[in-house]
Amino acid sequence: MDEALRKAAAAVHTVDDFKRWTKDHLRTVLPHEALISGWGHMHAGGVGLDVMVIVDFPAEHIERIRNRAGAIDTPILRRWLATEKPVMFDAENPWPETPSQWLESFRRYNLRNVLAHACWDKELAGGTYHSVFRMPRAPGTRDAETLCRLLPLLHQTLCRVIQSISASDRFSVCLEALNERERDIVHWLGLGKTNGEIGSIRRISESTVKHYVTEIFDKLGVSNRTQLVRRLAEHQSRHVPGYATKVF
Repeated sequence: MDEALRKAAAAVHTVDDFKRWTKDHLRTVLPHEALISGWGHMHAGGVGLDVMVIVDFPAEHIERIRNRAGAIDTPILRRWLATEKPVMFDAENPWPETPSQWLESFRRYNLRNVLAHACWDKELAGGTYHSVFRMPRAPGTRDAETLCRLLPLLHQTLCRVIQSISASDRFSVCLEALNERERDIVHWLGLGKTNGEIGSIRRISESTVKHYVTEIFDKLGVSNRTQLVRRLAEHQSRHVPGYATKVF
């Protein structure tokens, strides 16, 4: 059964492909009624989910738990960050640190029997997070082992899907993944400042600024300042918050 799942995964390239694959193939190996798969990165405040692909999951719950910046942070993901092991959650027996507002919304949409796991990719400086809901029974050790076995495939498949996102959306995702110093330099680049001017403002050498600019261009997929400014203008016109999570 795993082999059939892997063969089917090879044909997954877009968000729609991914949703069909989880419905038609993943559910036969790991039964569930709803799923979230996300891509995220680490930042000064912890972890941020940049993109979430939802399958038969109540989008209303996501909107209810967004913070002021538009980002999504869940106790389930935080528990994984603390343990880096599969997480099982029971809404009727929540952890003491579970936020009451989050839990109220979780129960409102009948979310139960949750199993989640994530995979951190050092080369990509990010990771994928996968959580299944409404399993036919409370998940146990065997279910956790199944998810662990499937995690590399889920990670690889979702990473491929992320690459299919439109250039504009991909720029937004990459921009949100920059670290604090890189974001600051992008801000000054957007205002037309030269490397020397940015160096004076930030009290670093011009050569250091040049190094940052080269890395920023590479991460954002642009080749010069003109392209960067144009992409920034497109990004800002879409009113995307700094750490907002995109939901597909």
